Amino acid sequence: MDLSTQLGGTLRTLLTVRKAEALKKGWGRVPDWVFCNENGGRLDGDNLRHTKAGLRRVRFHDLRHTFASLLIAQGESLAYVRDQLGHASIQLTVDTYGHLIPGANRQAVDRLDDATIRNPAATGDIAAAQ
Repeated sequence: MDLSTQLGGTLRTLLTVRKAEALKKGWGRVPDWVFCNENGGRLDGDNLRHTKAGLRRVRFHDLRHTFASLLIAQGESLAYVRDQLGHASIQLTVDTYGHLIPGANRQAVDRLDDATIRNPAATGDIAAAQ
């Protein structure tokens, strides 16, 4: 998965902070998790949702859908989104996110207009085709 420059910098900073935290708390090693519990172990997502004030019910998997949706909204191809999500098949990506392609349906019918303007015979207008 590609990371933005900003996210890469943030994760490098977090790694530095976690190294110091692991040393201070005697964890023995730096946690493998971006989100870890107070002991450096894997964070329980359900526990996070239920114990942190102000968080609405959002699963970590919902963040994946948001990521894909935002990529599509800014015009990235479904092939790129497939690669970022690690889908084995473009069909899964299309079935899940294809409806989010901005203006996809409008573009399809506009292409029909373009085709008939370039080829008047396609509309049956023989006079214009001659």
